Amino acid sequence: MDTNTTTGLIIAAGAGTRLNSTAKTPKPLRKVSGLPLLKRIILTAHRGGLKRIVIVVGFQKERIMAYVKKNKWPVAIEFVDNPDWKRSNGLSVLAAKDVIKENFVLMMSDHIFDPQTLTNLVAHGLGPLKACLAVDYKTHQIFDKDDATKVLVKDNKIVAIEKALVTYNAIDTGLFLLSPSIFKALDDAKKDGDASLSDGIRTLSNNGEMGVFDIGGAFWQDVDTPESLKQAERVLINACRKPTDGIISRNFNRHISTAISRHLVKLPLSANQFTFFVLFMGLACGYLASVGTYTTYLVAGILFKLTSILDGVDGELSKLRLTSSKFGQWLDTICDNLTYIVFILGTIINLYTQKYVYSHILTGSAAFGLIMALGIIFWYVLHYSDSGSLLAIQKAFDTRKDLTLFSKIFFKAHFAIKRDFFSVVFLVFAILGKPQWVLFSTALAMNLTWITILQQEISSRKRKKLQQPTEA
Repeated sequence: MDTNTTTGLIIAAGAGTRLNSTAKTPKPLRKVSGLPLLKRIILTAHRGGLKRIVIVVGFQKERIMAYVKKNKWPVAIEFVDNPDWKRSNGLSVLAAKDVIKENFVLMMSDHIFDPQTLTNLVAHGLGPLKACLAVDYKTHQIFDKDDATKVLVKDNKIVAIEKALVTYNAIDTGLFLLSPSIFKALDDAKKDGDASLSDGIRTLSNNGEMGVFDIGGAFWQDVDTPESLKQAERVLINACRKPTDGIISRNFNRHISTAISRHLVKLPLSANQFTFFVLFMGLACGYLASVGTYTTYLVAGILFKLTSILDGVDGELSKLRLTSSKFGQWLDTICDNLTYIVFILGTIINLYTQKYVYSHILTGSAAFGLIMALGIIFWYVLHYSDSGSLLAIQKAFDTRKDLTLFSKIFFKAHFAIKRDFFSVVFLVFAILGKPQWVLFSTALAMNLTWITILQQEISSRKRKKLQQPTEA
């Protein structure tokens, strides 16, 4: 496998008239979910592992170059001019032949895609082939299929590619892993001094040198028209959903949070700023929970549920803007847990205010469970994960093969200790006027959590020790 490809080529030379580009805003600078297309592609390329980006410009090149130069980027960027930008896109690729001598990733400035797809494509490599196209076999799900470039694949090689294909089994996503051989293929494919990228691909495929890479369930979208731009925003919003979402989050919370994020992403509000906003709301929950009346505790329960919903917004904003970082993940994690702890503290004060008879027992068991559970979870994430999200422990346990019976039973029902679920439970307890049940359920869930993780870790270490060869 060739995993050393770190150069990307972005075609941004065309006029993009079908997107109604104006003299003021060329197509690569049109915004999709708050980011100009070109910026989205560059940041996606960086997250996919690329370190050097060559951008081919033509139409309104001064505006595009000025935009790029006034911003800071996490990759090295250089420009190549295509004076024949009015002709086919193959000439834009050819314009870079003097500056790219190594294998490279070719991207369109008007295609969005999952950064992981690029990472996987590079890891897949070329092998004995000269080029590889990322294709989508989900042909029935393609938006505006009539405009898509169809591909016929046999034995993992392209045998035909063009928009007018009648028989096909895949769609061109506009993402390629190419060797410098593409430049000769495009030269050979020229007719009257012109050649499309598909012409060059056909030349390679005729020689049996053009492979494919299946993107699987990953997202992508071509942004050619106002309708496809709206579809691209829908695709990006849907991609904010996580496989780790709990049952309430998946079926309720995400519908609300993504609707909010769809609008907030177009405003100058950072994900970290929104995290602090949710934290302040959480602090208000704690105060209201501590007052000691039915009404204030009910309002606290409602607000606590609302913080659970809004908790998804900051992550969605960072994903839509490609700004997620380990710092942001830790900030979100710390603020989330502070919100939870403050609500529990407010509940404790509430019970003491009402002179509830079992306040000491519930407070002690809940506090001990919280300290132990959060301590062990944070320790686990710090030692075994590069993430700042506590969801890393769920992902780790979901893939482990050595779970004890107790761990298997616990993680089958772990949805009950996820915030999306217990915020609903807490709201029900608030409606019933039973703050003591909030403490009881917290004590039960947190103590079960730390006991499960600890016994699993002890069991795994014992197993590893037994498997080690003994000294002679």
